[in-house]
Amino acid sequence: MTSLLPKIVLTTTGLALSMALAQPAPIQAAVVDYIFDVLIDSGPLQPNSYSGTFAYNTQTLNLTDFSFLFEGTQYDESDDPDASVHFDNGVFLGLEYSVDTSPSFSFIPGFFDVGEAFFAYDLRASSGQSGAGSLTFTRVVRPDVDAVPGPLPLLGAAACFGYSRRLKKRINGSVPPKPSQIGTN
Repeated sequence: MTSLLPKIVLTTTGLALSMALAQPAPIQAAVVDYIFDVLIDSGPLQPNSYSGTFAYNTQTLNLTDFSFLFEGTQYDESDDPDASVHFDNGVFLGLEYSVDTSPSFSFIPGFFDVGEAFFAYDLRASSGQSGAGSLTFTRVVRPDVDAVPGPLPLLGAAACFGYSRRLKKRINGSVPPKPSQIGTN
């Protein structure tokens, strides 16, 4: 038993030291992609529908990409440099994006829920041809970014468990018999 004690101490110390010195990977900003659909439910464009895409940086919440074709004009992230996504306690509320040129339009995020988000437009500022529409957002899963971590952590945990079981057997097998067990045969 005494010869195994230094091995146990050494193994335990090595495992503890390796866990303490392991540096977590730095958190990198990820880009999250969405597809959105606009269904016009009021104004002169009713019942038209439109769709587009956007992507945002998870650290800044600013748009990294935006694509939307509205009334014959293609819009991108440079048309509203202040555009961003909104969250409340980690819950996605929608997109904030506005264009003031004619036709003007805005994506307005929800206040409490993404279901409150909507699209508003004005075809000609002087004529008052305006309306609104509902929005739906669908997150796009990218296999290279949203992939589930591989089995390496599980294999490491299994290896540690197996090693601890082997070590326990060696310890139990090397315990000298109790004095009461000597000579009972």
